[in-house]
Amino acid sequence: MEVDAHSIVELMQKQEYNYSLRPRHPERESIYADYRTRSERFRSQLADWKSIPYGASERCVIDWFPAQKERAGADAAQEPTPLLVFIHGGFWRALDHRLFSCIAEEYVKRGIAVAMVGYQLAPAVRVTDILEQVSNAMRLLNTQAKTLHFDPRRVCISGHSAGGQLAAMLSGIPPETLGGYPLVSVLPISGVFSLSPLLLTTVNHDVRMTLDEALRMSPSRLPRFYSKQFFVAVGERETEGFIQQSRDFVAAAQGTGASAALHIVSARTHFDILEELANPDFTLFQHVQEQLLT
Repeated sequence: MEVDAHSIVELMQKQEYNYSLRPRHPERESIYADYRTRSERFRSQLADWKSIPYGASERCVIDWFPAQKERAGADAAQEPTPLLVFIHGGFWRALDHRLFSCIAEEYVKRGIAVAMVGYQLAPAVRVTDILEQVSNAMRLLNTQAKTLHFDPRRVCISGHSAGGQLAAMLSGIPPETLGGYPLVSVLPISGVFSLSPLLLTTVNHDVRMTLDEALRMSPSRLPRFYSKQFFVAVGERETEGFIQQSRDFVAAAQGTGASAALHIVSARTHFDILEELANPDFTLFQHVQEQLLT
């Protein structure tokens, strides 16, 4: 069979444009610097946050930010709190959960506990290993629900970029396997749900996925989900690759019978969209609050 080399090169260039974002977004460094400053300040001001190890690696930890019950009211202080779990992105090869602590600030003020999940990075581990790690993190959280005083029946998981893929994959695991209950809502933000296009990009130089791994780790291919709903968000100014990934995942989830909605966030890019999750004035924050507090 004759191979059209020109077409192959064009396809590789297209996928590189869609998914290799670092060269096109120099502003990401200033955005992350702002997150880092805000996160360090928040942690320094919150006396009762703690880091909970769930594995042997120093990266396998959960940063736990308890709900500030005195601000939630006397009645709420007697009840287990709802929980938001956040999984950071970085294409499984970069970043750290602690960079995003600032996302928790406004939730804990409103009586919602937040767990920030860390994990090891490629190329030291494979994507399949990372899914196993975040699954272990969820299992530990559910085991310690009484100790941490949260309600395992009121849990929302969100994740950004690769974290969106991990959040969606977790929702495809039977909840009893994780020691919990069906998730109230899953909120993938700027997620990647079909991993095979990444095989043609420089992202895979570090991640080293095989075709078999890419297919098995693609949430769009899962036959069933155990979340009450998906609220899938992507920035209006993201690449067509990321926007189409979100569109296709919503359609795939709906095809399994799951409730799924797409929210294209006006004027946001792949890197500044997390402001919509952290700020009470925006729809993503309001969605989490509505799902967990009503």
